[in-house]
Amino acid sequence: MVQNWREQHLVVTDRKPAPAGYTHPSEVMIKNDVVKIFIGASEDMDEAALKVIKYSLMKNTQATLDITVLKPSMFKDWNTDAWGTPFSCFRYAIPSMCEGKGRAIYMDVDMINLRDIHDLWTEHMYDKPFAMVWDAEQDNGEGNPKGWWCDSVWLIDCEKAMDWFDLNKIKNFPTEKGSYKWKFMEELGSPNRWESDKWVHELDCRWNSFDGANTSKTPNGEGYFGKHLLELDECWQIHLTALSYQPWHPRYLLAAKATHWRPEIAALWW
Repeated sequence: MVQNWREQHLVVTDRKPAPAGYTHPSEVMIKNDVVKIFIGASEDMDEAALKVIKYSLMKNTQATLDITVLKPSMFKDWNTDAWGTPFSCFRYAIPSMCEGKGRAIYMDVDMINLRDIHDLWTEHMYDKPFAMVWDAEQDNGEGNPKGWWCDSVWLIDCEKAMDWFDLNKIKNFPTEKGSYKWKFMEELGSPNRWESDKWVHELDCRWNSFDGANTSKTPNGEGYFGKHLLELDECWQIHLTALSYQPWHPRYLLAAKATHWRPEIAALWW
């Protein structure tokens, strides 16, 4: 069931209370606020997915959404050779695009929203520049423990984040060093989680549910069904991360075509 939490101005009961000395953003960020959302997408190979994420976002909120799609034509002089997708590192331009003002939400195009995005917009960040979901399976290199932050859904305090990103360096980042994404993760403290605590607030895993799973927990078995799976109505935003199972099969990803493990997720997309 799609969750429309604010249909009758209901209070979200599973939000963490603000600690002493803090005012919860939801008390000052009302529904009339414009929620700034940036979606990373290819130039013309994600149009079906783009329709799905836009529709689902607008369906589940009464807030006004200002949606910007980050496409390669907006960043013509950027070196994208080492990127996993045509849009991987455009997200790091968001604080500058917002002129260092207010908040912004970033998300990849391969998602389905199931909960009022205003609830993410008003998440308490505790004076930190970033808020992300923890990915327990993120590989941090040989000899390092797995697990790191995932910025495919990303809440940003643009003022606090401005000094983090030198766009001239990012757009010309040397191909032999791979994607700038991993440089950013190193600057946050990877692979030592405790070093990142002063920069990153942990979002509820349900905001970035990889194919309907709880990304914050280490799987207890092999394969997809070894993961900690969520019921569909427990997910707040589903991320279709398994490339072969993305229904629109973008041409920039060389992966076999297959049917999704969970037919209820595929049916939701269609």
